[in-house]
Amino acid sequence: MRAPSVTPPVESEEFKARSQSEGNRLRIHMSGTADLRAKDALDAFLCSVDEEAVAVPVSEVVVDLHELAFMNSSCLKALVTWLSNVQRRPAPQQYRIRFLREPAAHWQLRSLGALAAFAPGIVLVE
Repeated sequence: MRAPSVTPPVESEEFKARSQSEGNRLRIHMSGTADLRAKDALDAFLCSVDEEAVAVPVSEVVVDLHELAFMNSSCLKALVTWLSNVQRRPAPQQYRIRFLREPAAHWQLRSLGALAAFAPGIVLVE
């Protein structure tokens, strides 16, 4: 059964992000355009997701990007910071991050490929 997450959602006109608990994992859904206007909200959202993932704890965070039209380099850097924070922890406090990409969004293939290379063993891209 799905339960609400403690992470507050992001609800702006251009960008939305929400999370929900699914047993021993969290599911994140992002939609719209993640650009400079969304950067601060995305930073806070990912920080909260990370805190929740460690506190629960979870084995995996699934990030659904099927409805994300675009993410600029500033917001991609927010993802890199998140991955870096997960990598720095002792192994028992780490969790996998699985990105679900939209096949028609070619920018996702390139960007998520770079994230997978940055954090092998933690990041999976489907």
